[in-house]
Amino acid sequence: MPSTMSAQYRLLTSEADYRQACDTVIGRAQREIVIFDRNLVPLRLTESSRIEMLATFLKADETRRIRIVIHDPDDLEKNAPRLIQLIARFSHAIDIRQSPDNLRQLADTHLIADDEHGVRRFQFDLPRSALILDDSTYISPWRMRFEELWGLSHPCLKINTTGL
Repeated sequence: MPSTMSAQYRLLTSEADYRQACDTVIGRAQREIVIFDRNLVPLRLTESSRIEMLATFLKADETRRIRIVIHDPDDLEKNAPRLIQLIARFSHAIDIRQSPDNLRQLADTHLIADDEHGVRRFQFDLPRSALILDDSTYISPWRMRFEELWGLSHPCLKINTTGL
């Protein structure tokens, strides 16, 4: 479905610009956020402002979803208690999977909202990335790639949602 707004594309070259672009995309999400990343560290999803953005997104409508594929869940499990709490709180709406061993060499990352907006980091160790807004045609290949990765990945977090 073509976008009704004028598409925007911007090249980003700093970590600050990358995170601001991610905030922009998260802020525009109305249905679903999908993320493919090595370990979520560059996104800084553990910062309280981003945790609150994600919680606000999920609280707005019970049908909203977040799906994440990561290469390595260790940092998330060991160093991200606020994000783990968010995942436990919204366990019905957040699903995280780990990519299979044979795909761990993939070095790009992306965050997509509603098949319309996205941030693509070309190589996870470098801040160079692109912000795309209001362009479903441009986002479509990334989304298809995410769905392929999703299908090949497996659940990876063991979160106790009972509080016991």
